[in-house]
Amino acid sequence: MTRTGERGIWAVMREVSEQGSERRARAAPLLRDVLRAARRPTWRLVVDWILTAAGIGIAVWRLAPTLTAVNDLGVRLAGLNWGWIALAVVASVISLATYGELHRSMLWAGGAKLDFRTVQTVNWIGNAVAQTVPSAGATAGVAYSVAAFRIRGVDTGLSLWTSVLAALLSGGVLVLAGPLVLAYDGILPVPVAAVLSGLIAVVMWVAWWLLRRPASLHWLARGTTSVARHLPVVRNAKWLRHDPGRADAVSERIALLHPSTGRWCGFFGIALVSWAFDYVTLVACVAAAADTVPWAAAAAGYLAVQASIGLQLTPAGAGAAEAALLAALSGGGLVPASAAVAVVLFRAITWPLLAAAGWVVFLVTGWKRSRQS
Repeated sequence: MTRTGERGIWAVMREVSEQGSERRARAAPLLRDVLRAARRPTWRLVVDWILTAAGIGIAVWRLAPTLTAVNDLGVRLAGLNWGWIALAVVASVISLATYGELHRSMLWAGGAKLDFRTVQTVNWIGNAVAQTVPSAGATAGVAYSVAAFRIRGVDTGLSLWTSVLAALLSGGVLVLAGPLVLAYDGILPVPVAAVLSGLIAVVMWVAWWLLRRPASLHWLARGTTSVARHLPVVRNAKWLRHDPGRADAVSERIALLHPSTGRWCGFFGIALVSWAFDYVTLVACVAAAADTVPWAAAAAGYLAVQASIGLQLTPAGAGAAEAALLAALSGGGLVPASAAVAVVLFRAITWPLLAAAGWVVFLVTGWKRSRQS
């Protein structure tokens, strides 16, 4: 789950819900309201833009010298294996689409039978917002997803539960595998990694057990809204301060959501498949640029990239992600030039390419809705 903005998702829900039926016919005003509700104070905007510029600068600083030092860069680029690049693009699309299926399966578990196209539309646009908005992008991406599900007939509680839990579960799967990957790379001793993964698994099991008990669900759901009233991030939301009945109604709705064991296993499996295809994207990019794939180094570099993205210091972890992946691949035995090309390919496919595709989906969706209205 990525960090929330200054006013938070709860404030977004309040503002979007007050816009009326006209808002349901158009996608652009919805996004504009979400971005406005999630924006940060001026000083935070300045800091975010500075961090963004610094992140891009670090990426250029780390990659440019390696690429410019190659005398036959043109020949190297021309010699890329385009079959592997095509596989990388396909794998990245499947990874993002699978994450959308995680949302859809959770919505279905809550009784909202949205079709594949509808959920994928929201998923791709939400990803584009999260990956490209310099300030509060992660907040705006999640908030857009929640608001977009709401205007498609999903209640606020289920929309919020789906968006938040999908992010938490997906992150938990990666954290669970992290120590084992580091052990595979030789960074952690195998016994230590096994203990860490075991402890994480226990924590996840306890969380799953709590989420299956009606009494615990009521306590957690009501506790969430109670704590929200005291957090600087969301305490200024009007409906938390002046309309506690609505917050209680959302809490009660969340408390009613307790999927079966089979569904939870399905959620976990879908999240795992999504990460697997994302990792395949990296492996394919390395294979396109180099003769061999350092599997352990690629796995460690992949974890470093995801950690950089999760910290959200810069959009999509710009700067730190590229530097960490380049260091991991170079340390794993790849020629620096090949490692740099692989990093550029992977980041270009999983960041600007998928984000651009999401914005295309947004524009097409807005155009269709405008024609219908």
